[in-house]
Amino acid sequence: MKNASALLLGLCSFVALSPCLAGDYPIDEWKTWREHASDRYPQATWLQYASPEEAGWSSEKLQKAREHFDAINSAAVMVVYDGAVLAAWGNVETRYMCHSIRKSLLSALYGIHVAEGNVDLNKTLAELKIDDQPPLTDAEKQARVIDLLKSRSGVYHPAAYETAAMKEQRPERGSHPPGDLFWYNNWDFNALCTIFERETGTEVFEEFEKRFAAPLGMEDFRLQDTYYHLEAKHSIHPAYPFRMSARDMARLGLLFLREGRWRDRQILTEQWVRESTASHFQEGDTTPNPQYGYGYLWWRIVDGPFKELGMYSARGYGGHAIDVVPAADLVLVHRVDTFWDLSLPFGRERKRVKDSERFKLVDLVLRARAGGPKPTPKLIPLPCSSRHGDVVELAPSVLAKYAKQYAFEGFKLRVKTAGDHLLIGGPGMGYFSLLPRSETEFVVEDLDAPVAFELDAEGNPLRMTGEFAPGKTVVGRPVQEAE
Repeated sequence: MKNASALLLGLCSFVALSPCLAGDYPIDEWKTWREHASDRYPQATWLQYASPEEAGWSSEKLQKAREHFDAINSAAVMVVYDGAVLAAWGNVETRYMCHSIRKSLLSALYGIHVAEGNVDLNKTLAELKIDDQPPLTDAEKQARVIDLLKSRSGVYHPAAYETAAMKEQRPERGSHPPGDLFWYNNWDFNALCTIFERETGTEVFEEFEKRFAAPLGMEDFRLQDTYYHLEAKHSIHPAYPFRMSARDMARLGLLFLREGRWRDRQILTEQWVRESTASHFQEGDTTPNPQYGYGYLWWRIVDGPFKELGMYSARGYGGHAIDVVPAADLVLVHRVDTFWDLSLPFGRERKRVKDSERFKLVDLVLRARAGGPKPTPKLIPLPCSSRHGDVVELAPSVLAKYAKQYAFEGFKLRVKTAGDHLLIGGPGMGYFSLLPRSETEFVVEDLDAPVAFELDAEGNPLRMTGEFAPGKTVVGRPVQEAE
């Protein structure tokens, strides 16, 4: 019954793409136009085509894609052609939750350390001394690292950061041997983080900053926007959520489009890019969207209109995606405001974008192609919104008085100092910058939530008022000093 439901969902997604059919794109023309590409890369900031026509796109047709973007629950879209921005809609600098895109980021890190000889993909969990609580069986411990990368471990152990559907549909433990069945499995993905850190002697977030964020010149990536998410009652292996901006994700997508090369440096091997983004499905493997197969923590189009374009994706819950379209020399990053999924009762609007809606957006962008790029297209700096331009500076002594834990009805938040600024957050959400607009009024960065403090006669906080969801105000009171 589950396979039948999955097939129906996939067919609905395919129908939603009509009238686009396989073989419907002018790939031969694109190849000819590609001969005139510059293979440019962004500098400290992205450059944008002064108009779509500079890149060979139709403004009028691209407007149809923009209208579709406005009609669905998208929060940001960034389209990159030949290393420059063709379109940027919404808040491309906001660090939204990545959800399962985190897995593709980890796959990229594996690619570097496999090439350097630090990770052996054929080692078993037993050889690596990987276990869990409750313990793994001897049979489960025969799963290899490569089985986990393909999500075929056969270890059906509870895991952190699982959705309700994952928990409900998880196969019985011991029902399949390692390598036998593809099942999208958070245990595999989380254990891969533990294996990576043990084998390389590094921490995943610091290593991502060193290996990708810094050399690719990511503008918004910060370690404070990453955290480990442990659910000890389920597993000893934590999840590793990231928050990242669309414009930073686009740099990673461009790296993959260029087969691991960034200017004159080969950051990832071409072999790893090809292998990790290829489908490793076997006969009988299925997903809720049958147009996708699975690689090493990446999704590959194996059927439908985008197959001939070589499209592959990093995908996250709610509609987040980095779509790489090699035949069109295109990267499309799609973001959704899924802050409603934070492990706190904020009651924000539940926004999601279906694969079929995102696929239609990709299709409309591709169909807006009108010709080849100009020999020397005019490029301008990508505009950046300054939504927090009214931020003021406060003395460290003023900031320090707010560093406390605050109890709200049903949840707690901690405010703590970090250098010359404040952070706010807690378990299940990580920490966000708390930016001052006055001595008592702040805004939670990226979440865009106003926060105000009421002070006593000595200037100490009596309560915090936050509007973490529009129109819904909650009040918290300090309960203890922050650690």
